[in-house]
Amino acid sequence: MVVEYIKGIGSARFCIFGRLLFRWRGSVYKLLWRDLLVYAVLYTLLSCFYRFYLKDSQKRLFEEVVQQSSKYRDLVPVSFLLGVYVSAVLVRYWAAFLSLPDNTGAAMLLATYIPRDDNRAFEIRSRVVRYINLTYALIFSQMSAAVQSTYPDLQALVNRHFLTAREKDILEEAEERSGVSTQWLPLAWCCQLVQSARDEGFIDTEAAKEALLKKLLEIRRQCGALLDWHQYNVPLVYTQVVTIAVYTYFLFSLLSEQYLDVALQYPRYEADLVVPAFALLELVMYLGLHKVAETLINPFGDDDNSFDFLRFLEEARCSAFVICHTRYGKISPEVPWRPRESTPIAFVDLTPSLGNAKTLATPSST
Repeated sequence: MVVEYIKGIGSARFCIFGRLLFRWRGSVYKLLWRDLLVYAVLYTLLSCFYRFYLKDSQKRLFEEVVQQSSKYRDLVPVSFLLGVYVSAVLVRYWAAFLSLPDNTGAAMLLATYIPRDDNRAFEIRSRVVRYINLTYALIFSQMSAAVQSTYPDLQALVNRHFLTAREKDILEEAEERSGVSTQWLPLAWCCQLVQSARDEGFIDTEAAKEALLKKLLEIRRQCGALLDWHQYNVPLVYTQVVTIAVYTYFLFSLLSEQYLDVALQYPRYEADLVVPAFALLELVMYLGLHKVAETLINPFGDDDNSFDFLRFLEEARCSAFVICHTRYGKISPEVPWRPRESTPIAFVDLTPSLGNAKTLATPSST
């Protein structure tokens, strides 16, 4: 996932960026070595073909092609296209990062506004935090291949105590009846639990209840924004234009950077250095920027620059429970991530053909 190197910069005293050049994970070398290898092989084949195989008349024709390629290669606005494209991708990457939800604020409010140590208060805090984490798991499984492989279905979430077997049945039945995803249903349960806590006197004021509901809706907004960043990408047509421009540029570079017979003294071809060092450097710069955009355009993958949703999910799961169940330095003796069964409440059937309210076993209690 995302490669961390800031700590090394803060503790180094000499040539830190020089040391960073020799790292492999997340490096430009790891991204470019295949392209560099293909370029070097094709360049060498063309050079050997020109030097050792072609006849004199054929060499003159090849030299004309090389010079024409050099003349018109720079007409492709690679720098402009890459600059705008990489800038757009970086803005999108950072905006997606800022959309990552945070449940610690909700945990702090739960610990503040429902401070009792009795079983019912403990149950309300545990369920609210667990349903928030369940929402994270449902949302992340739609975006991250790592989360999807770890939690391929609701049964896997039951096995890891994100929800109970009864809650699993409710989610499946609601999705079957409505025909839409039930990813936001756990947050609705959270809101219902907050209202129940207010009705039962665990939350003293309306302002406290509103603060909790506002925080839950903020989590809903952040998760929705994250889904939007995953679903709506940089327009495909722009990605295609930039990709075609970059690889066309280096296709012409295979010809235009060839070293010609120095005896003929063609302009810009007065020397024969055999190895096209500057062409390779140009390849690293331009194609490196293009590879940066390729890796950052999807921060929800499983490469070195993608978000580590699995770690984020586990850290959010543990930290929120510790925050909302710690009282003056003492952690509640019960294990909060062990789900409990509960009593049913009224659940509105979403199927248009039925349309009436039915009582189903739902996870929050009244």
